[in-house]
Amino acid sequence: MKRAPFQVLVLPFRKKSDGTFEFASFKRADAGYWQAIAGGGDIGETPREAAIRESQEEATLSNSANFYELQSVDSVPRNIFAGTDHWSPEIYVIPQYTFAVDCEDQKIILSHEHTEFQWATCAEIRDQFHWDSNKVALWELNERLQDGSLPTPFQK
Repeated sequence: MKRAPFQVLVLPFRKKSDGTFEFASFKRADAGYWQAIAGGGDIGETPREAAIRESQEEATLSNSANFYELQSVDSVPRNIFAGTDHWSPEIYVIPQYTFAVDCEDQKIILSHEHTEFQWATCAEIRDQFHWDSNKVALWELNERLQDGSLPTPFQK
């Protein structure tokens, strides 16, 4: 499948028995840094569909999980991606849309893209994340969880 000119970022979270939340971080096999689930959309796919697919591919999450679209959107430079020859030469940056997924009833099983993952607090994960976009999206998600303002969930 050809890559669409957008990226998705998905932040898994779960509520602990004490009412606090924890978040998942994934260590990339190819680069060794920590990040949320991330990947490109396919041509003909919506960002929501890409978020669900990437979550299944990278963490084996079920499409029956509740996904939430966040407000955080940032730009990613075209030159960090392979397979973009079919894009217009006028595309210099692509949008990265962010989502959250409730993993309370989910078991994470890693793909070959990651060597390990961990659950930790917002502060621990924030300090671990490599990309600022991940930190911003994590901040938004944590704030929404604290004040009970997650948007309406969606599923496949």
